[in-house]
Formats: sequence, structure tokens, C-alpha cells
Amino acid sequence: MSMIHPLGEAAAGRLHETALWLTILDSSRLSRRTAKELLERWCVHEQRRLTELGDTPAAALVEGLALPLEQVRLAQQVLSDWTPARMALDRLAQSGIEVIIRTDAAYPEELAHRLPESDLPYLLFAVGELDHLAETGIVIGGSHGTEVAETVDLQQLATGLAALAVPVLGGFERGLDRELLLRVADAGGRITAMLPLGVDHAAPILALLRPALDAHRTLVLSPFMPAQAYSERGGQARLTLLSAMGAAMLQVEPDVALEAWPGAKELLARGDRVAVLSRSDSAAVRSWEAGGAQIYDHGSSALAAVASGWAQVEELGPEPDALPGVEPIVFHDADEAIDILGRSGRVPPSLARRLRESGMFGYQDVEDVDEPYEDPEPDA
Repeated sequence: MSMIHPLGEAAAGRLHETALWLTILDSSRLSRRTAKELLERWCVHEQRRLTELGDTPAAALVEGLALPLEQVRLAQQVLSDWTPARMALDRLAQSGIEVIIRTDAAYPEELAHRLPESDLPYLLFAVGELDHLAETGIVIGGSHGTEVAETVDLQQLATGLAALAVPVLGGFERGLDRELLLRVADAGGRITAMLPLGVDHAAPILALLRPALDAHRTLVLSPFMPAQAYSERGGQARLTLLSAMGAAMLQVEPDVALEAWPGAKELLARGDRVAVLSRSDSAAVRSWEAGGAQIYDHGSSALAAVASGWAQVEELGPEPDALPGVEPIVFHDADEAIDILGRSGRVPPSLARRLRESGMFGYQDVEDVDEPYEDPEPDA
């Protein structure tokens, strides 16, 4: 009798679920707003899979989804045509691109905790080290011009940031943002680049980052559909995501005001450290200072400030049970926790390591935590 190995079955199930998410979010027949509302209510709040939606009578879904019957039926029709999305996922996988959905275990918890559902990207297209998603990092930004590089020791900054051994987050914006990210990577640091466009347009960027990707020190993310071209609105939106994922921020000779950097005010309001390295008294710099950022005229002082802010961040973040509306989840041991989380997406090795090293399950020794997680062998 033919049997399917549990790992293969679980992986196939996740792939099909991801294809359904891509199908409904990329549909021209259903508005993106309606698609997200459906996903939020059915998958996020009810913790149900999209595969179950098509098997449920439309009339029985109307009340729970808070959508008109016609919209529910349309959504079911859209989901039935998932084959093109599955083919798209295969194409992306061949290029080393993984797709993370909102309910995956690998989805950044900082985004989920700090932003409203309406602002969250329900799909993340990723190349590189997914481990970075399990950590907060230091957000960088700065002047869009290159002439400022002559007055700032970028190599000193890059070396200092690389030595902190935490991800440096940037938008790969032209100017100091891009230059500093590349230098941090060259100095052996870990970087996460949040792109302002879809991965179909990212070949030149991926080529620039290829050495760091091959060295397993880099994660490239896009919150946009693969075919999405650059837009100013999209560029601004990804700054909100970077600010939410960060635990500190370093701005180098910024040429935009605090108000023009989405999410920066919220980062300051959380009590996170924002350091501005500048020797000018521009209106942009004054706006950052007025908003609560600390101004420094030497790179070493700015680095010390963000490093100090980082040291105040607890590694595991806020207690989940303390969040409003969150039911406590009880696991008997780390392996059970990883097993259950793994059913909703790949569990990054760093998250598995943190679970086993936490001591909450009585583990004394940690072995093989760097190995990719595999479901246990079926009982004989």
C-alpha cells in the first residue's frame, strides 16, 4: 500500500495554502481590501485554512466573514482557480524566492504586534536568511545624495554596525542607505533589505547582494506582488514596515524631515533609540531633534547610542500572554512547539534554537539546533 511521508504531506499542504493566498490577493475579480478582510477573519482570527473555505457552503460563511453572499461566492470561485498561482510559486522557488504568508510561523512578530492588520503585507517574498525575521534590528537611513559620504566615515559606521551582530535593516534607497547596507555586508555584518518593488524587478539588486547572500548574511524582502514596479507610495509604505521591525534607528545626514519617514514617530513613541549623525543644522535635522531623536556629530557616539538602545531590548520581545485578546498556548516541550508552529510554515532555525534554549521546557543541553526542522518519523 502506498503511503505519503508526513513531511511531504505537510509541505504539500503549506504549498497549496500559499498558492491560495497568492490567488486571492492577486485576483483582479476581488478587491484587495475584500480579500484581506476575508483572510483576516477566516485565517487570522478563526485560525482556519483557506482550503476549508471552498468546502463550506457559501450561505454558512456570510455571518462569520461579514461579507455579502455574492462576495463569498465570488471568493470561492476565485480560489478554485489556483493552478496559475501554484505555477508562479514553482517559478519563484527555482529562483530561490520563498513566499511567507501572514499566518506562517516565520512571519515577523514585530509587524503583527505593532501594526494594524490593514497595514500588514499578507505576503512577503523573501530571498536569503529567514532567521532574520525572528529578530529585531537597527534601521538605517540617510541622505539621498552621495556628496555627504565625503564628510562621514561610512566605513567606520559599517564596521561598527557589523560588529553588533544584529541585523541592519534598510530600504536599499539610493544614497547613504544603500551604500551603508553594502558596506555593512562587506564588513561581515548581517543585513535585511526591504525592497520598494516586486522581485521580478529585483535582479540588479540581487546581483549586487549576491556575495552577501552566498555568505548567508543577508535577507532580501519584498512586500509587493512580484510584477509590481517601483512607486513612490510603495517606497514610503515599506519604510513603515522597517520602522516596525526595528528596535533602534540610525539616520546619517537625513535630508527628509521626521514626519516624512513613516513609522519613525511610532518607533520613538515606543521608547526606542533614534540617533542622528549630522554636522549640519538643516531643517530636516532639527525636525528629528524636535521629535525626540538624539543628534551626534561623531560616528562613534552615534554607534554607541544605537548599541545602548539595542542592549535594552529583551531578546524574546513582549510576553505574548500579556497582549490583549491573546489566549495562552501551552506546549509540553520545545519539540511539540516546533511541530505545531511548523504546520503553518517553515520554522527558522534561530526560532527553534530560542525555544530550546529558553529553559521553559527544562532543556539542559542544546543539540542539532542548526539543522532544518523535520517532522518526526511516523510511529511504527
